[in-house]
Formats: sequence, C-alpha cells, structure tokens
Amino acid sequence: MKIDFPYPGYERIAPVEVPDANLMGIYAPRALGQVGEEEVLAGGFAEPYGAPHLREAVKSTDRVLILVDDLTRGTPVPRLLKRVIGNLWAAGVSDGQIRLLTAQGTHRRMAEGELRQKLGEFYGRFEVHQHDWLDESNLHEFGRTSDGTRVTANRLLREVDFVIGLGSIVPHRVKGFSGGAKIAFPGVAGREMQERNQWEASLRMSETVMGVADNPMRLRMEEAARIVGLRYIANLVSDYEGKVVGCFVGDTVKAHRAGCKLSREINAVTLPRRADIVLIDSHPADRDFWQSAKGFYSGTMAVREGGTLIVVAPNPEGVADNHPNVLEIGYRPHAEIARMVEAGEVEDVVGAAVLADVAQIIDRADCIMVSPGATREETERLGFRYAATAADALAMAFERQGEGATVAVLRHGGHILPLIAEEVKAA
Repeated sequence: MKIDFPYPGYERIAPVEVPDANLMGIYAPRALGQVGEEEVLAGGFAEPYGAPHLREAVKSTDRVLILVDDLTRGTPVPRLLKRVIGNLWAAGVSDGQIRLLTAQGTHRRMAEGELRQKLGEFYGRFEVHQHDWLDESNLHEFGRTSDGTRVTANRLLREVDFVIGLGSIVPHRVKGFSGGAKIAFPGVAGREMQERNQWEASLRMSETVMGVADNPMRLRMEEAARIVGLRYIANLVSDYEGKVVGCFVGDTVKAHRAGCKLSREINAVTLPRRADIVLIDSHPADRDFWQSAKGFYSGTMAVREGGTLIVVAPNPEGVADNHPNVLEIGYRPHAEIARMVEAGEVEDVVGAAVLADVAQIIDRADCIMVSPGATREETERLGFRYAATAADALAMAFERQGEGATVAVLRHGGHILPLIAEEVKAA
C-alpha cells in the first residue's frame, strides 16, 4: 500500500510503498464526520464544569488576563476569544480591562505575522504580551508547592483579578494530556517548575504518562496554577480532521478531566500487538525536532523491543534553537544523562529531559529519522539512523528486521495515543 505524509512542499521524502503482506494496519485518531462546531462551542460555554458561567464568575471591575497558546498548537484561539470576550462584555468588563499573554513555555517568541495569525480578528485590539521563561525581570515568585517546588510565573498574573486559560486537549508525554493548568505551567512559568516536571517525566516511560490525566506532573502543576490564580479554562478537543468536537469550560481541573475523556476517545488507537516496524509522522508537531520528538514518544508505544521506529517530520526550523544543549550533549544512554543532571553538569535541564526521553526510546529500539530539516550529522548526533526518504528508511528497517517483519503505520503522531490490546488486557 502506498503511504503518503501530510507535508506539502516536502514531497521528495515520500511516498513509500508498504507491502500488503507486511502491513499490520494503518492507525489514526477518529474523524467524527459532520459536526456542528458552533453548537459545540455554545454548549460548552452554556454548561461549565464546577464553576459559574463565565459572565457570572467575573466582576465588572475585574482586570482580566487571558492566557493563549502559541502557533505550535492548533487551538482556534479567535473562535474561543469571540465567546470569552462576549461573556466578559456581558459581565460589564471593558476592552481596556483585558490583556492577553501568550503562553509558549520554553518555545521561541512568535513573530508579528505569527501573532496576527494566532489572534486573528483580535490582533491589535488588546494589550498583548509574550512570555519569556528566562527573563527574570518578568517573573514573580508566588510561593511553593506542597513538595517544595518554587513557583515562579509571569508577573502579569499578580497584576490582575481574574485569569482564564485557553487551549486544546491532546495526549502529552510529560503532562498526560495538554490543556487545563498546562497553559500556566509550563505556559507562563519560570525555570523551576519547567525543570521539575520535565525531568521527573523523563524518568518514566511514555506508556506510564501519555493518556494518564492524574499523574504526579499534572497534579503538581495544578497545585501551582491554583497558587498563581488560574481560575477558569476554556479548552477544545478536535478530531482527526481538525473539527471542534468538544468544548470544556469552567474549573481548571473538572473541565479538564471531562475533556481528557473525550480526547482519549478521539486519539487512542488499539493495535493487536507491538509491530516489528512502526512508521509514523509527527504531524501536527513538525516545526522542529523539539516538537516532532512527539512522533518518537507516541511511536515507542507501538513498536516491539528491538524493533525499528521510523519518524517522518520536516522540521523546517532545525533541531531546537531554544535549547542548544540538545545538540551540544547529543545522544547519551539514559543513565549517563541522569548522572549529568544529578551532578549539576547541565545548565538547561529542560533540554536534557528531552534527551533523556529520547534516550529511553533509542535504548530499546532501532530509531530512524527522516527529516529534511536535520542534517545527517545532526540526526546521528541525536542517536538516530539517518534516511533521506521514507522509502530508504523502510528498506533499512526491513534489512534489520527481516523480510517478514510486520509494519504498523501511525498517523498524526503529535496527537495519537497507541494502545496494545494484549497489554491492556494484561493490565
């Protein structure tokens, strides 16, 4: 069967022909067909979880801060803002009382064109700030979590009366699912919380975190979000085709957990067993390796130990400009990275955590990356085998796994949640 990839402009890396006799199956998140998206949005705001309607939760005198995600996320922010702003107006809040803060975590700042694209019709209408996790002058210390983690976040949170976070909910390697309190931590957080959660997750395998809403990292950041005053969220769930199929509004935890249930229904796929070869794209997380590593995080949940995992991603912005130590350190066995971090030899622990995540995968499977945005030298420095095309990568995989190797093709690797039937049954 001919397999293509969702990357216009990168046709030279695809397609690839997978022999029907070897193909275990093609797996992708669900598409729900015709959906009344406006009705879904209206219904979400009409029935908040664990909180009053937004127009009742806000006072007319409140200064309001709205947290929005960046362009690496597919949240249709203007559609959410239209309803949020309408509710704020209904509460008597004027435009001058509203500010926006982009919550990009450790990602780079958005260019003006990207900001315009993200905010749509609301670009230029409100005062907008972009978070910088390393700019201490823009951070404030709010306290500590119960486990002693220092809570620093953007100082704008202490200058307002009401904070609402907008975002989307998909499976996530570090937080179980995106959305909810993640818009604050790591969205607008300082170094300490970023490092604590990223590093703790890197000590666990993908299977123990992805798709698990109540995990230690999530619970810690929800506690931190309460400390900094995140009081309300509006989160969306979209299907494989990008249609909005769920809108979850209200309490930061209750609304989020309801959204996680739907997100799991949409994004979880069940394979009968682990495949000898897994071929996966990283879409829509494909800007750079920092994003497209999600293809490896998902793919490792579907490949057998000793099998071959192939990730196809364009990575037009290269490896990880926001975390140069990813290339500086490169691949090391997981235990060695852990020793370096524990010995204080790594300044950027967040970057080291991603290397540790990847090392766990490389240490148990043969990994090949097909990426025009990464050179052969960079690819091999990260610990992957290099292939110029998906066809080359599959040929390399069959050479190692044998002509009779089973192949599973996974779509939408940035969101998909692979489950293995025999492992779920055993659990």
